Amino acid sequence: MSPFARINSSRSPLLYVAIAAVLLALIASAGAAIAHNSHSDRAHSAPAGISYQLPPQQPALV
Repeated sequence: MSPFARINSSRSPLLYVAIAAVLLALIASAGAAIAHNSHSDRAHSAPAGISYQLPPQQPALV
């Protein structure tokens, strides 16, 4: 029996705890990255519903 087949057929509670801990760590780190990214982008974009327009161009003096 291959090692992967033994792991797959195992019913070890320690294995379930280890897998759950890895998944929770991945979810928590993804949430922290998304939260950090959404706060840092606010300085680079306008709030929803507000558009900034450039002032009108002055005609060139020839």
